Amino acid sequence: MSDPSSTLPPAQPRPALRGLSHLPLALLGLVIGVVIIIGFAATQRAERLSAPDYAGTPLDEPAAGFRLIDQHGATVSLADWRGRVVVLTFFDSQCQETCPMTALELRAASQALGEDVQSVVFAGVNVNAEANQVADVAAATEQWRLDEIPSWHFLTGSPEELQPVWQAYDVAVMPVNEGDGELVHTPGVYLIDPAGYKRWYISVPMGEAAFIPLRDLLVQHIQTLLSE
Repeated sequence: MSDPSSTLPPAQPRPALRGLSHLPLALLGLVIGVVIIIGFAATQRAERLSAPDYAGTPLDEPAAGFRLIDQHGATVSLADWRGRVVVLTFFDSQCQETCPMTALELRAASQALGEDVQSVVFAGVNVNAEANQVADVAAATEQWRLDEIPSWHFLTGSPEELQPVWQAYDVAVMPVNEGDGELVHTPGVYLIDPAGYKRWYISVPMGEAAFIPLRDLLVQHIQTLLSE
C-alpha cells in the first residue's frame, strides 16, 4: 500500500514510461497508476524517515461531501456529522493485512478517548467496488471488531458512487493482479474538524517503533480539535 498527502502524487519522470508506448491502452494505464503509487510511497517514506517526529500532514481545506450506505443499510452523509470530529479512512472490505491493522489502531484510539469519543465519528469508505454490498462491509466490521466503536460507519455504494469519493480524497485504487480481486490502495487517515474542514492527514508505517503509533497521533489531534 502507499501513502497520499493533501496533494496529488507527483508526476513520475518521463523516462520511466518511454518503453511502454507499445502496450495496450488499458494495460498502459494500469502500469502508469502503479508507477505513480510506488513512486509516491517512496517519496513519502523518505520524508518520514528524515523526520522521526512525524505527526502527520496539516491541512486546512473543506472536506468533500459524500452520501453513502453504511454497514446497517442506513444512508448517511458527511454533512450529518457536522459538529463532531470525523476520523475518515479508506478500507478494502476484503483486505486481510493492513486494513485489519489500521482497524486495531482505530479501536484503540476510540477507547483512549474516554468521554471525548461521544464527540467523534469514525468512518471508513470501501475501496472494493466488487465487494461493495452492505453484507460485505458488515462482515468486515464484525471481523475487525470495529463494531466496538460506538460511532463506526463502514460506507459503501455503487462504483459510480464510490469512485468520486476516492478521487476527492486522492485515494488511488489499483488491482494487484488483474482478475484475482486483490487490491492496492492508498492508506492513511483524514481528520475532519467539526466545521467540515480537513485538518490532518496521518499515515504511519505499521510496526515501526521509531514512529508514534497511529492511535496516539489520532487521540492527540482529536483532543486538540475538540478543544478549539
